[in-house]
Amino acid sequence: MRAGSKLRAAREAKGLSLEQVAKDTRIRVEYLAALETMNVNLIPGKAYAKAYLRSYVKYLALTEEELVIQYENESARLREDDSDQIRNPDSKPAPERPWFWAAVLGVVCLAFVGWRALQDSAPELFAPKAPAERRADAAETTTPAPLPEAAPAPPEVWTTDVVIEVVALKPEWLEVRGADGTIFASRNMATGEVYRPDVGANWTLHAKDGGAFEIRVNGAKVGPLGDPGAPVLGRPVDKIAPPNTLAAGGR
Repeated sequence: MRAGSKLRAAREAKGLSLEQVAKDTRIRVEYLAALETMNVNLIPGKAYAKAYLRSYVKYLALTEEELVIQYENESARLREDDSDQIRNPDSKPAPERPWFWAAVLGVVCLAFVGWRALQDSAPELFAPKAPAERRADAAETTTPAPLPEAAPAPPEVWTTDVVIEVVALKPEWLEVRGADGTIFASRNMATGEVYRPDVGANWTLHAKDGGAFEIRVNGAKVGPLGDPGAPVLGRPVDKIAPPNTLAAGGR
């Protein structure tokens, strides 16, 4: 039995609904359903998916490490290393420290008082110079400024706000593969079901009927995945978005 099926079986054995679990764990119903169906792409961020998974396993009183390891082995997305770490949903935020801002304000006040004392003790240092003196100083200290070097243009890469969605217009089979051949999804999609592949990871899309799926970029309709009635074999995800969704400096 796959890890997601074990979660669903344990919940049903306890006679719990997804709504009741969501109320107790404060995890949204759609995220709990995504964990049970192992469709973690519906959860925003791999780190959140792992945190929700551990909370759900602990709530069901299952063997935490064993089931989490099985889930990660069966879900290619969770096997990837997370560069961004998040706070556990069950943890509490650190208490505020009002004394810190009071100390900052005190330092600013001391600096201002010291500056005024220096003005009073050596007023000649702060007195405005005559026009002739300013011209003489400028003639002595002014040197030609070097020409700035042109900065190299950054490469065009994917922006972090590009979201590509594959929407099933009717029940049909869809498969999503990674650059190394890892299969992230291979199943029949229900009408209206949405799959969001990762952008910038060299993923490819495969389908028996290209006309059964619609492509959307940031919510805007781009067109069908392929020709109606014709199979789609290895359409690159990164070549779906139009050029205006690329920008310099993003991911």
